[in-house]
Amino acid sequence: MCLFPRAPVGARSLLVIAMCASIAALPVAAQNAPPVPTGVTASAASISIAEAFQLALAQQPWTLAASERQRELQAREALADSWLADSPTIASGLKTGNRDGARELEVEISAPIATASRRSLQRASVRGESSVYTANLAQLSLKLAGEVRDAYWAVQLAASELVLADDEVKRSEVVAADSARRTAAGDSARVDTLQADLNVQTLRSTRVEVEQRLLVARQVLRGLIGDAASRGLSDRAEARDGSAQQIRDEHPALLLATQTSQLARAKLSEASGLTNGAPTVSFALTNERSNGGGNASTARIGISVPFGGSQRAAPRIAQASAELAEAQASIPLQRQHLQAEAASAQAAVTSAERRISALTERERLANEVATLYAKAYRLGELDLPTRLRAEGERANASLALSRARIELKHAISRVNQSLGLLP
Repeated sequence: MCLFPRAPVGARSLLVIAMCASIAALPVAAQNAPPVPTGVTASAASISIAEAFQLALAQQPWTLAASERQRELQAREALADSWLADSPTIASGLKTGNRDGARELEVEISAPIATASRRSLQRASVRGESSVYTANLAQLSLKLAGEVRDAYWAVQLAASELVLADDEVKRSEVVAADSARRTAAGDSARVDTLQADLNVQTLRSTRVEVEQRLLVARQVLRGLIGDAASRGLSDRAEARDGSAQQIRDEHPALLLATQTSQLARAKLSEASGLTNGAPTVSFALTNERSNGGGNASTARIGISVPFGGSQRAAPRIAQASAELAEAQASIPLQRQHLQAEAASAQAAVTSAERRISALTERERLANEVATLYAKAYRLGELDLPTRLRAEGERANASLALSRARIELKHAISRVNQSLGLLP
């Protein structure tokens, strides 16, 4: 028993003809279909470049130890602000054996005292070290951001090339199928089919190489962000800050150079101001007992002031002066280097935008030519080498445009990097 009503013979014939026409049109549709969008397709599970940077930042040892370092600096600042220049000492002694048989017991407590000027100089040095540490963290974060940016867009570039390689393999298989049909019909020699099959195998080999490059790029990214590198990556470019076009004083590299200079200045002031040791205040209590049973106690308060330490402090002063001169000289040099780097990154963005405009038109023309040649080849009006050249030009145009788009996004990231902006 038939579950569906029988269609009239004429209708069945039309249906069969339509199905055959649809099957025959499949290669044409595959040949004329637009290429798959380049880059890694963004999805709900995709991670952005900012999220990748945060993942990499959370795994850095200096990030994990930042709180402990801050506590260390706070403890050092509290110590520098203490009125004790060093730990106090206690000494005791017993004196016996004199002719009267008296015994003398002495206890002395001494402590080096930090004067107000000493505390001020030491406090400035410790705060300078704290500022340098904070600036160094910012510089390390910016350096890490550059590594993440390069690895992130390297994965995007390799992934886009793999998408195009897959598309070219499919197109070459269509060409091989068309060539096989023409050979079977006697319209072309068997050598054309062999050449088309050879082209398929060549493109498959190229796809394997591209897949290997993608694997290597992902491993580099994995070394920075961990297992999250296996997830999809968003192909959205970083935002461009129109107000940040010049190198600002808040740039981590400039800030580190400035804080280093200020620390060197504080170290020089400390070395010049603390040529002598801290004065020491002492308190001694002496108890004397004779054989006759009498006791006598005396107390003594003393202060000792070291002097003549200028000669010993000369090496430290000279070293601090040299460090200050180097730090001051590095600031304008660092600014000049950063300005040149930013100008180069801006020029790369402009160049990539102009290249994309030209490559878009090139891809359109190459696709149109390849599509017309494909139709002519199927109609027997074109030879195989000409069609393969057209397909190769289409592939080169698509690859160049895909690379240019990724390079533009990478160039935008480099601009933000040169300006000291984190993702």
